[in-house]
Amino acid sequence: MTYKKHINDAQPSTVDEHFQLLIDDREVIESEFVKVTPDDLPYWFDEKLFKIGQEFYIENLLAFGAGNVSGLTAIISVPDILEVLLFTKRNASFKLSYKRFAETLLLIYALFRLDMLAPNSKWFDALNIIRRRHANVTKRRVSQGLHGIYQKDMGITQFGFIGYIFVCPEKLGLARATYEQMKGLNHLWQVTGHLLGIDDRINICRRTVEETTELCRRIQIEIIAKHLENPRPEFLRMTTNIVGGLWYIDVSINENSFLAFTYNLTGIKCTKSLGWYSYLNLKYRQSTLYLCNVPLIGWLLRSAFNLSLALIYWILEYYPIIPILAFGKKDGQIVLCEKT
Repeated sequence: MTYKKHINDAQPSTVDEHFQLLIDDREVIESEFVKVTPDDLPYWFDEKLFKIGQEFYIENLLAFGAGNVSGLTAIISVPDILEVLLFTKRNASFKLSYKRFAETLLLIYALFRLDMLAPNSKWFDALNIIRRRHANVTKRRVSQGLHGIYQKDMGITQFGFIGYIFVCPEKLGLARATYEQMKGLNHLWQVTGHLLGIDDRINICRRTVEETTELCRRIQIEIIAKHLENPRPEFLRMTTNIVGGLWYIDVSINENSFLAFTYNLTGIKCTKSLGWYSYLNLKYRQSTLYLCNVPLIGWLLRSAFNLSLALIYWILEYYPIIPILAFGKKDGQIVLCEKT
């Protein structure tokens, strides 16, 4: 692959034009899987800045975990994305939802944790697993006379990973994040999105943190909130399966409190009423993240959660006891090492 333009030059000149592109564009991603390697890194790749973005994630596993799970659920409310996920049937049951989210969390954990340029690094293995799956879904849909995965929806999906981090960091315990950390995260997703096959002109990570934040806020208000306020029945059914699947990763998760938390991050009120347990569950999560903003207490909380979540990810990858007991070894075990 040869890319001559810098990503900043490939993108629309203004946030307004970029947002309109996300609304109107109908270009489909490639349906043929092409393996990427370190040779495909764009010339504008900044290793130091990329690693700052990775370190930001590793130092704040709780914040990113909460933001990612809520973000990836919220974007499913977008009709084109919902249609593709319904087609894959990967959220048709608790078991399938568990596998989808467990695989996604572990793949993203690998992309943020591993050194892509280290000898024998599995960073590109993780990336190519995602590329292959996207290509296969597009090929299957096109073969049936349906549209493939749109580039614009790949861009909106980026919001699921970074949107809430940029627009409401304080709600995720990131109020004390530095500009350099946000700049590193922005560059990390410029590069990762590029390698995943997202057209540079669509990639929602723009030339500055301020512009990326502004674009994410437009997506939050004019796309995500719009569809969450009037969700399709299929989205609500899928959300039930998602929370049911996530229970096998986090046994404290509750559907109503999870939805209320996600709606709150989006800046709108959830219409579902909360019982006493759901209310306490929501307040526990919000309070924990809020305390991460407090100087000393926040450092202690982040350190404790970084250790516990790293252990959870390790157990999830190698010894997922609860899912195996519930679904059997074949369906409970997560196998990421596909041949790419």
